[in-house]
Amino acid sequence: MQSDDIKREANLLYKAIEPALELGENYRGVILRDLARIVQICGRSHGVISSLELLAYLVLYGLIKPDKSKLTAALRWDDRASRTAAEKEILQILLDLTKEEDDRLLLPSLLHQQDQAQGSSLQEPIVNAIHRFAQMIIRADGEVTPDETAALNHIWQLLHTYRPIPAELQPMPTETLEQVMAELDDLVGMQNIKESVRTLTNFLKVQQVRKERGLAQTSVSLHMVFGGPPGTGKTTIARLTGRLFKALGILKKGHLVETDRAGLVAGYVGQTAKKTDDMVNSALDGVLFIDEAYALSPPGAGNDFGREAIDTLLKRMEDFRDRLVVIVAGYTDEMNHFIEANPGLKSRFNRYFYFADYPPEDLLAIFTKMCSKSNFNPTEETQAKLKQMFEQLYANRDRTFGNGRLVRNLFEKAIEQQANRLASAATLTDEELVTLLPEDLPAIESLSSAPIAERSQNGIAERSQNGIGAQISPPVPSDAARFATLLNEALPDGTMAEVSTNGDRLQIAFEGAALSDFDAMSNLVCKTLKRLKLSIPQMQLMGQANGENWSRKFEVQ
Repeated sequence: MQSDDIKREANLLYKAIEPALELGENYRGVILRDLARIVQICGRSHGVISSLELLAYLVLYGLIKPDKSKLTAALRWDDRASRTAAEKEILQILLDLTKEEDDRLLLPSLLHQQDQAQGSSLQEPIVNAIHRFAQMIIRADGEVTPDETAALNHIWQLLHTYRPIPAELQPMPTETLEQVMAELDDLVGMQNIKESVRTLTNFLKVQQVRKERGLAQTSVSLHMVFGGPPGTGKTTIARLTGRLFKALGILKKGHLVETDRAGLVAGYVGQTAKKTDDMVNSALDGVLFIDEAYALSPPGAGNDFGREAIDTLLKRMEDFRDRLVVIVAGYTDEMNHFIEANPGLKSRFNRYFYFADYPPEDLLAIFTKMCSKSNFNPTEETQAKLKQMFEQLYANRDRTFGNGRLVRNLFEKAIEQQANRLASAATLTDEELVTLLPEDLPAIESLSSAPIAERSQNGIAERSQNGIGAQISPPVPSDAARFATLLNEALPDGTMAEVSTNGDRLQIAFEGAALSDFDAMSNLVCKTLKRLKLSIPQMQLMGQANGENWSRKFEVQ
């Protein structure tokens, strides 16, 4: 089979899958990954991905992406120098798309779901066309070995096997603007936030009417800053915002992608831009929600990799101004400093929402709502005791006060204690199963105003109130930022450290020509920890010495 035959077969497959490409941008990425996987399986069956197999994928990639440079390279395939360069490039793309050790395909499941939901018939012709394409590239050399026959059978099985569809690829339910606004109104408290959302919604509705009538429109940025303490509903409002924009026709999907510094910043130079790009791509046509965004720019961190993430994010916000809404969130003061310190951020984020601590009456309303949804009924005495508890917790709150998370924590402890109280009963009535008594409520001393990860601003080990051992708080982002500042100041010129957290583990990646070995770096890290009086249960250090990479995890004594 000649190169022209390969190009013709690739064009036939593209025409067969065009209906799937019209279903949305996500299908484009899934198709490219699945076809890369099929080419890889075919190549495995005869030991190497052949030049003609690379050509077939090059044509398809250029058509599906679309990418004119790839199509030009396919046209020049008979030129040896051009072909060699194109082979290297498309092979790297194949490797990048198939780095997960999993042959499973996702497109058949998406097409099956689409056919079931819409009564369409996309799956069968597209699956058959893909299998025909696999047969074509297997037979490109004129013979089919037993291993190649087994590969074709494997591909057939994959094309007829369904797998769970990731949440970001699930179709968003169709809902009206009124339905979303009703859900907003049903939330406890947050009157200022509700009013701000209504005002924005009304403005956008009028702008759409003006557009329909050919009148001038006011350019407006939809990127937002959410400031406030934890547990005050920032993520909930972000999710509703995406759905509102979908209902208004501003975003096609309106889904929410949540991330933080760890989801955007990589451990080595050059990797952060790609990691941020991938996160942005997953949020296209929806909302990208970056929690504790100020951790991307810790004060005094010098050449911190977070800057690369911010620069990449700003560029993609401009590239996809009509397809992406970015919401950054965190403590109010830190967020204000974060935005003000970067002119690029300040020019793009001019819509601020401020979330306040829930007052005791709202905390009680949230608890009552949780009970209602889970079929529990607190007695009047229980509600009176709850009111007293919330008033005390609110009066003694600090900036890490957990708000809704605190209520969730209390609710879960209450139903656990109710279960303990009822466990010894021989028979139970429905009323007993749903009733929460005052004695089911946990002691107020056992409640933290925030989850363990937020309990202490400096991460110092804390003794639990009930006396059951000691617990060490994982470092929070502000700790990591302060630690990164001191550590980078202590490092020799030409060397820098990237600091991040993973659960209760502190991860540090060293980069630079003057980098020493593990022992030297670990000693420097431990000295810096002592300066901040931080207690960290686990550490992972990564770097390079004498031309060799090293990475070690260890418990901190």
